[in-house]
Amino acid sequence: MLDWQLFFITLVDMLRWPGIILLISGSIIGMIFGAIPGLSGTTAIVVLIPMTYGMEPSTAMLWLGAAYGAATYGGAIPSILINTPGEAPNAATVIDGFPMSQKGKAGIALGAAATASTLGGVVGLLVTLLLIPLLTKFLMSFSYQEFFMMAFLGLCIIAVLGEGTLIKGLAAGGFGIMLSFIGFDPINSVLRYTFGIEYLWDGIPVVPALFGLLAIGEIMDLIIQEKTIASPQATRSEQAQVWMGVMETFKNIPLVLRSSALGTFIGAIPGVGGTVAGFFAYMQAKKTCKNSETFGQGDVRGVIAPEAANDAKEGGALLPTLAFGIPGSAAMAVFLGALTLHGLDVGQDIFITHLDVVYMLIMAMLGCHMVAAVIGLLVADKVAILTRIRPTLFGPIIFVICLIGSFALRNSMGDAFMTILFGLLGYEMRKFGFSRIALILGLLLGGMAERSFRQVLMSESGIAGFFTRPISLVLFLTILILFISPYVQGYRKRRRKGI
Repeated sequence: MLDWQLFFITLVDMLRWPGIILLISGSIIGMIFGAIPGLSGTTAIVVLIPMTYGMEPSTAMLWLGAAYGAATYGGAIPSILINTPGEAPNAATVIDGFPMSQKGKAGIALGAAATASTLGGVVGLLVTLLLIPLLTKFLMSFSYQEFFMMAFLGLCIIAVLGEGTLIKGLAAGGFGIMLSFIGFDPINSVLRYTFGIEYLWDGIPVVPALFGLLAIGEIMDLIIQEKTIASPQATRSEQAQVWMGVMETFKNIPLVLRSSALGTFIGAIPGVGGTVAGFFAYMQAKKTCKNSETFGQGDVRGVIAPEAANDAKEGGALLPTLAFGIPGSAAMAVFLGALTLHGLDVGQDIFITHLDVVYMLIMAMLGCHMVAAVIGLLVADKVAILTRIRPTLFGPIIFVICLIGSFALRNSMGDAFMTILFGLLGYEMRKFGFSRIALILGLLLGGMAERSFRQVLMSESGIAGFFTRPISLVLFLTILILFISPYVQGYRKRRRKGI
């Protein structure tokens, strides 16, 4: 049960001086870090942690939580405007967000993203707050079989992404899986496919590959064709468009709730990550919404679903971090370090003796979504102007930002060269109609699928565990439905047409 008295005391502390200043400043910092490709909410936390020395633990968590929570919406801005995810979890947003910019609807997409992010974050954190006892027990039942099925389900999304033909999508996804095998074997640590190159020992880094495939490849295409992102015939983005995006989100409240619930659940599973949450939410939106044939062509619902899930996942990620000391994401690992730095022990102790810190962290993430939404809605029509500037003016700037962002991740020149290499690959894939998102998904989930499957083979239950464990069986049936449903839908359409 919630300690309502302590909850409201913590809320008052956040809303009075200096809490409100830390909330606003942390949200602005997080949005800036999220909007710059290569930086992220995790980077913002790392930068701010040294500045929290001497602060009370609850005050420090307020600042850090606000910065991290606001970064996800910041990452949606370049995803929509220039086809470049500010953070990896925003990768699914580009599927429909960027086509909306090309149609002159960037304001609608940005307004929808701001509103969906806010609602998703609120839903995710409230669900986490109310269901902590239930969800923590449920998470303990996940094993290798469930992790493999989650990864396999993610790979099946390749079939519904809609860029190019199914065969080309599967080919791109398969190539991404092959690339994920580069580096150390996850079980016996044997080097594979590195060709003697030391840089490849840790495998292909996902973020530089993502920047190259989506950002550099798109910028090259725009410069070569000498066209702006938005077509000259498209209407100019105005503040009215932004509010249209807000209204579109409220019209799709059931989709927001479904995506938020899915994001919370996936975020609570350690090691799965926000990128998977975004793609899963996109998949369920395409499968459950009416008139889904417009997905991938600039459908606002394709922005609402992943953005709601991206922010909801943070509530879920707090569960294993605070309850078990198992970080649900890279950012949660940094949060774990920050808690330790301030003398706090996770687990039962933090819920008994430092419950105010838990409440402050949750409310900081709730509050930052409100601040980010207000700022985002006010400036959305201004930043949308970028879609009408000639690419020869901003293209080189984006190119440099992507290279600097790639280098800054690990201070590695190899990452910058990898971005250029994948940029060339992304341009060619775009030209010949291969799905770049499918390749990213294969690269992202291939390692997780391989590791989990080999652990299943070494476990006592073996492959039979896929069908004897309830959660694994449910996921397996979901995969079957995913594959069968396109044929069922096609059959129904033919029946209606009398074919």
